[in-house]
Amino acid sequence: MRKYQKFIKKGVTESLDRIPFHSRAPIKRLSMLSKKIVPKSDTHIAVHFVNGTQKYFQYSTLHKHDHDEINLILSENDKLTFEVQLEDETYTVSSPSTVYIPRGTKHKANVVSGRGIFVCIILSDGYKSYA
Repeated sequence: MRKYQKFIKKGVTESLDRIPFHSRAPIKRLSMLSKKIVPKSDTHIAVHFVNGTQKYFQYSTLHKHDHDEINLILSENDKLTFEVQLEDETYTVSSPSTVYIPRGTKHKANVVSGRGIFVCIILSDGYKSYA
C-alpha cells in the first residue's frame, strides 16, 4: 500500500433514519468522512442528494450538537430550497448558500423544493446530538 492511500476512501451509503433526529426521506445520504472511514479524522461530512420529486418534506426535527456545523446547499439548474430553523427563527434558504450553526444552537432543515446537494459538515467526529 502506498503511503497516503489509506486517506482516500469511498463514501458509505447510510439511511437517514439511522441518524438521531432524522427520519426516512427520498434522499440518498453518503457518509464521506468519519472516524469509521478514516480513523485519524476529527471531522464528520455527509452528502445528501435531493431529487426534488416531492414538494416540501420533513425529515429533520429540532436538535442541537456540542460542536459547530456547516451546511452547504448546492444545485446547478434546479434551485434547491430548504426551510432552515435556527432556535425560534425560520428561514427559506436557496442554493447556492451556506448555513453556519454554532454549537448548542437548536436547528433543523427540511426540503421545500428542487434538486441538488445538501452537505453537512460537523467540526468533530465525536459530536453528540440533543433535543
